[in-house]
Amino acid sequence: MEEAEDKLSNLPKFILHNILSRLISEEAARTSVLSKTWLDTWYTFPCLCFCDLDFINEIQPTEDIPRKSKDFIEYVKSRLLWFWDRRLAIKEFYFAILDLRYMPNDLDLCLKLVGESVEILSICLPKYGSISQDENGQGRGECYVLPKGVIEVKSLTKLMLEGGIRVDQAFMNHSINKFLSLRELHLLHVLLEDKQAIERLISCCPLIEVIILMLLSGSMKCLSMHGLQKLNTVYVDGIKEVYIDEAALSLKSLYYCYDHRLNTPFKIDFIHLKYLKELLLCFNGTTIITEKWFLELLPKFPFLETLEIWHCILSDTINISSVQLKYLRVSDCSNLKEAKIDAPNLLSCGFEGFHRSKPIISFLNMSTQLQVRLRISIDDFDVFYVREVLQNIKPQNVFISLSLSIFHNYGVDGPKLELLDIPSPPPSIKHMDLYILSEVDETFYSVIVNFLLLCCVPETISWVLDTCINPQAFVEVCHCFSCSFNLLSMYKLYVASHF
Repeated sequence: MEEAEDKLSNLPKFILHNILSRLISEEAARTSVLSKTWLDTWYTFPCLCFCDLDFINEIQPTEDIPRKSKDFIEYVKSRLLWFWDRRLAIKEFYFAILDLRYMPNDLDLCLKLVGESVEILSICLPKYGSISQDENGQGRGECYVLPKGVIEVKSLTKLMLEGGIRVDQAFMNHSINKFLSLRELHLLHVLLEDKQAIERLISCCPLIEVIILMLLSGSMKCLSMHGLQKLNTVYVDGIKEVYIDEAALSLKSLYYCYDHRLNTPFKIDFIHLKYLKELLLCFNGTTIITEKWFLELLPKFPFLETLEIWHCILSDTINISSVQLKYLRVSDCSNLKEAKIDAPNLLSCGFEGFHRSKPIISFLNMSTQLQVRLRISIDDFDVFYVREVLQNIKPQNVFISLSLSIFHNYGVDGPKLELLDIPSPPPSIKHMDLYILSEVDETFYSVIVNFLLLCCVPETISWVLDTCINPQAFVEVCHCFSCSFNLLSMYKLYVASHF
C-alpha cells in the first residue's frame, strides 16, 4: 500500500494538479493531509476558490462578523501574494462574499494579484442592495465597480459576474477587441449603466460559445446577437425581445425565461434556429399557449430533442407531434384537460403542477423505453384524485414514476380510509418518490401507508421524510402494512430517508 502511495506522490506536479481539478473543493483540500507532497500540491494548485462562508458562520454573534470578514479578506490576499511572489500562474479564481458592508476595498488588489494568466474568473457578490442595510433596515445599495484591468486579461476564457457589480460604460468601451479568447460569459443580476453595452461586448467575442444573462428587471429590453459562429448555448432571463442571426448555425440550446414583471408580450426570432436540440421556455404565468402554437413551433425545429414549457396557461387540448423529440416536460401550466403526444422516440415525459386538475395524457406510437414522470402535491388524503391522475395516462402499460408530496395539518384526524368503497385494484406504477412535509406523530403513520396502498402499487418507493418523523418507526409500519396486504411479493420496498 505504501509503495502504491509513493508512486502516486511521485507523479509530475501537473498530473497531481489535474487529479485535484477533478475533485470538489472540500475533497481537494483534504488531500493536503496525506503527505508533504500532497500538501505542496494543494498549496500550488492553480485553481483558487474563496468564499467567506468558510470564515463566517450564520449563527455567529453579529459583533464577530466584521472581524471574521477582515480575517477572510486578509487570508485571500496572503494566498494570492504567495502565488505572486513565486510567479506561479493562477488558472481559476472564484471569489464569493455575502455582505458588502464588511468587504474592504481590496478586491481590486486581489484581481491584480490574480495576474494575466487566469482563464476562469468568477466574482459572486450579494444582489444589488439586497443584503447590505443601514440602521433603518433599508438597502444601502453598495455596488462593486469592475476595474478595467479585467479586460486586459487575454487568457480569459470564462467570465462570471453575479450580484452587486456595476459594469459601467467605460468598462464596456474599453472592452472593444479585448475579449478575443472568451468562450463563456455569465452575467447574473449585475447592474448595467449602458443597455446596449452587452451587445457590443458580445460582438467582440468571436469564440463565444455560452452566453448566460440573468438581468435585473427592465435593465435591458432587447438583445441582438450577430456573427457568433461558435455560439452553442444561450440562457436569457428578464429580456423582452431576443434576436439571433443566421451566423449561429452551431446553436444547440436555447433557454428563455420571461420576467413576470414585464407585462408585455415576449418576442423570440426563431427563424434562424432550425438546428436547435434543446428549447426551454419559462413564461410569466399569464401567457396563453394554444394548440396552434405547438403545431407551428415544432416544424421549425426538425432536430429538436428536448422541449420544456414552464408557467403558462395552456389550451384545453394540445397535440404534440415530433419524430426527433426525446425529452418533454410541462411544468406549472394550468387549464390543460387533454394532451395527445405522437413522438415515437420519446424517452421521458414529465408533467407537474396539476393544480388539482386531472388531464388525460395519451401517447401514440410510443417507444417501449418511454417513462412518464408525474409530480403532484396534495394537502389531504384524496385517494380518488391520485388514482384518477394515474389512470388518465394512456395506455396503461406506460412506465410511470410519481413524485407525491403530502401536507397534513397537525392535529387533524386522518380520513377513515377503511370505509372507502374502492371496487377496482390500485394501478401499478414503476416508482414513487414520497415527500411527507407534515408534522405527524407515530399514530398517524398507519394512515399514510394505508393511503398509499390504496392509491397505487409501485415497484419501488423512496421515502423523503421530514425531520419530525421517526424513520425507523415509519419503516416498521410500512413493512407491517405491506405484509398484511400481501404486497411484498409484488414490489420491492426501498427506503431513502433524508434529513
